Formats: sequence, C-alpha cells, structure tokens
Amino acid sequence: MIDVRTLRRKLQLMSAISDWKFALGLHVRFANPTLLYQTYPQEWIDFYTANGLVFRDPTVRWAMTHTGICDWSELAEQDESNVFGQAAEFGLRYGKAVAVGDETRSAGFFAHPSRRIEQAEVEEAHALLKQLHDMTKGVELMPAEELKRLRAELPP
Repeated sequence: MIDVRTLRRKLQLMSAISDWKFALGLHVRFANPTLLYQTYPQEWIDFYTANGLVFRDPTVRWAMTHTGICDWSELAEQDESNVFGQAAEFGLRYGKAVAVGDETRSAGFFAHPSRRIEQAEVEEAHALLKQLHDMTKGVELMPAEELKRLRAELPP
C-alpha cells in the first residue's frame, strides 16, 4: 500500500530543492509513466505533448537506457529535433536528466531558466527520486480504478 501523505511530502521536497521546473515519471512503461508529476509551464507541457516530443527527446532516450545523472549539454549532439532549443523558448534553458531503477525505470527531468543546476541540487533530487521509485514499487500492477484514485490524490 502506498502512503499518499508521504508521497505527497516527498514531491513537495523535490519542489523545495531549487527554483527549477521538472517532470517526474515513476515506473515508466512503453514511454508512459505510471505516475507523473510536473511543474513545467503548462504551455510547454501542451506544446511538448501536441508535437510528440517524448519520442524525440534525447533526455528521455537517455533515461530509458541509463541510470544516474546526465546534463543536457552531454546530449546536445543527439538533439536532432531541437527539443532543447524549443524548451529554451519556454524558459527551460539548463537541465539535467536523472534515472533510477532496474526492473522498472523512473526518471526526473529538471530545468532552470537562468543558471546551470548545481551538483548538490541534482544529487539531492537523485536520492529523492530513488526514494519515490522505491516507495511506489508495484504501482504499475495496481488495478486501473486504484491507480486512478491514487493519481487524483496527488498534485498534478
């Protein structure tokens, strides 16, 4: 059983680490996270979704095949669709990708408008993402109705 209050508190802690914007996908299956939490600007979320950028985003490709922490600059050469350039137009200029998990993957994508994300910030986010991943283990096996209720109790 997932403790919703603890999950909510950990999501709030992730927001408190920095003045960044981010998306967390917990227990991703077929490029779809079982649980998704985003603080990105709604305009970016809408643009990203409408243009199917998840399938061209180098950070997503990296997170599905690696674990650890990666700076967007390390993936710039793989950004054939200019996802990073488009993100910058929405104020998401500097970023990091974080991935954890073996049997299932969870990933965090962090962006800041005006400065590089500090190593201490991303390491704290990495540790917190691991906790979120571990505490929601098995969520992808929940019946659809239970999963719907859980999603409704969490921040968007």
